[in-house]
Amino acid sequence: MEIELKYTIGEEFLIERIFADDQIVSIKDENTEEEIPMEAVFYDTADQKIRNKGYAYRIRREGDDYVATLKWGGAATDGMHKRQELNISLGADPEMIQPNLSLFSQDEEAGCMIEEIGDEPLVPLMEIKYLRKQVRLDTGKSISMLSADVGYVRAGGKEAPICEMEIELYSGDETDMSELGDRIAAKYNLKPENTSKFKRGLNLLK
Repeated sequence: MEIELKYTIGEEFLIERIFADDQIVSIKDENTEEEIPMEAVFYDTADQKIRNKGYAYRIRREGDDYVATLKWGGAATDGMHKRQELNISLGADPEMIQPNLSLFSQDEEAGCMIEEIGDEPLVPLMEIKYLRKQVRLDTGKSISMLSADVGYVRAGGKEAPICEMEIELYSGDETDMSELGDRIAAKYNLKPENTSKFKRGLNLLK
């Protein structure tokens, strides 16, 4: 289960202020702050069977490595996103970086969808490219990853900008993470964002 808060950042310069905020500095884990270039491609069948069954499948470059991800279910309310998520590391081997749903076929819930699609070709649905600045936070009650993404999502020949903050819960108290997010959002006038990057891409296809 993926649990994260998502906020729209009104001005890009706020990112540096947030990461330098006294409260964030006081709870960050040393030597965990980094910037990672991200490039994700979401795949589907030509008639979008994966999406129509409520799933999203992507391969994302995270620095030098690639990760395949399958997401489904869940909902978003007041910026809080909850959904099922499976991740499989593909390493950096170019031969492994090909769309292959069968990697997730052992999951009982996703298995039926994967079996139905079978060997049907998968094609790119959208591309998302951004630079992620992140740092791990430990409040004593929860451990989470604070990240800020700046870039774009491109689909159907159209493009939409990305400038957002996320706090993803790794372990501990969900309420504690929410309270942390509320304090940061109030201080820097961040707006809760219920629309995922994937959903923004789908909106471009309309």
